[in-house]
Amino acid sequence: MRVAGYDPATEPYEVRKRLGILFQNPENGLVAPFVEDDVAFGLENLGVDREEMRARVAEAIEAVGLSGYERREPHTLSGGEKQRVALAGLLAAGPEILALDEPTSMLDAAGRREVLGRLQALRATRTILHATHHLEELVDADRILVLNGGNLVSDVTPARLFSDAELLRENRLVLPTVQRLALELGLSPAELRTPERLARAVLARAARGAGAR
Repeated sequence: MRVAGYDPATEPYEVRKRLGILFQNPENGLVAPFVEDDVAFGLENLGVDREEMRARVAEAIEAVGLSGYERREPHTLSGGEKQRVALAGLLAAGPEILALDEPTSMLDAAGRREVLGRLQALRATRTILHATHHLEELVDADRILVLNGGNLVSDVTPARLFSDAELLRENRLVLPTVQRLALELGLSPAELRTPERLARAVLARAARGAGAR
């Protein structure tokens, strides 16, 4: 296996420069007394110049929507904010690839929205590998790799997965509520990603039906 063309067994330093990992428990990623120090921690280990470090830390904190939190103590933050601090630490190091291990599993609904919103904004500039049991977190993914018993059983688009009842059933995957309702109503589950879109599609179909009469 290679990561960005490098072998982790023989070139671990090169791999670490290009791969950042975000774990499910945000507490595991916080090591410093203040937010800005935590975000700078990885850069200090890499020996980054002080001025460059300040610039990269500020940019990363802004990217996750935490400007003004620089001197906050991480233990005073919400779960979603803590996870965003951990994400900022990764972004400051500048990895090409972000590997996310159930990054929202320990967050409440508000925290999940915070983190997923920031990750969505990063898709244009990073390769993101997102491991999750929640299919609603993958509706905008380019590809979904379905694992069962440690084996890869499918490599499909969200549209293909959400429309394949047999694949979902065989792998004990549950469609998000909006997509499940869309499927039951005979609408496209992949295109109707929010309750608002589903409502508009239902109203449009009802209007077409009324016009036909």
